[in-house]
Amino acid sequence: MKFKVVSSENSTTTQANAADPHAHIQSLVDSSPVFLFMKGTPDMPQCGFSAKVTQILRSWGVPFESFNVLSDNSVREGVKSFSNWPTIPQLYVNKEFIGGCDIITELSESGELLEVLQTAYPDKEFSPPPPPAQVKTLTPEEAAEQLKSAPEVRLIDVRSPEEWEIVRIEGAQLIDQELVDEMLSSWDRNTPIMLLCHHGMRSFDAARFFTSQGFQDVSNIEGGIDKWAVTTDPELPRY
Repeated sequence: MKFKVVSSENSTTTQANAADPHAHIQSLVDSSPVFLFMKGTPDMPQCGFSAKVTQILRSWGVPFESFNVLSDNSVREGVKSFSNWPTIPQLYVNKEFIGGCDIITELSESGELLEVLQTAYPDKEFSPPPPPAQVKTLTPEEAAEQLKSAPEVRLIDVRSPEEWEIVRIEGAQLIDQELVDEMLSSWDRNTPIMLLCHHGMRSFDAARFFTSQGFQDVSNIEGGIDKWAVTTDPELPRY
């Protein structure tokens, strides 16, 4: 799968773009059968929605080009009026606006994206990506053993900051919006992650979210930190 990032560095071109952003946007759309306006680049998306659409296009194996709207405000604002669509990312196929993140996600999950991609590359065979990975379930004992033997595993605590102050597992990361954005934009989707909460319910919901975003090795710790204190580390305080 190939993709190309399009940018404008020439000052004369930049001035022309500012004077007529729609003409510049049209030229970008015309430049590739599949074109994505996004925040950041495919390798370094700068928002979760752009990361999601990039992940979908990669999972289908479709060649595409992209433009980082954060590099040119005239394009960032102009593309919204050009498509009459208020948000970014925006995907074009065969010079036609297809939609943003929610629409692309729905088309991919239903399989309808195949028909759209075939209009752009009629001679190329596309295979639907595999369904989202299933959430694994680990006991606290199994989780503790894996954390010892596999340092690449990331332990994510989805409890509140107040709960975090009461008790925490060494090496865990407390989730917040900044961490979520980082995971969606720059983490390898094969990174093994474990989710932990108080009793295992909030972390299960979080685990399902991350599998829906393409993560392939996601585990939920059943019973949460409360069961961890009972079966694995009795010195941990319970609440």
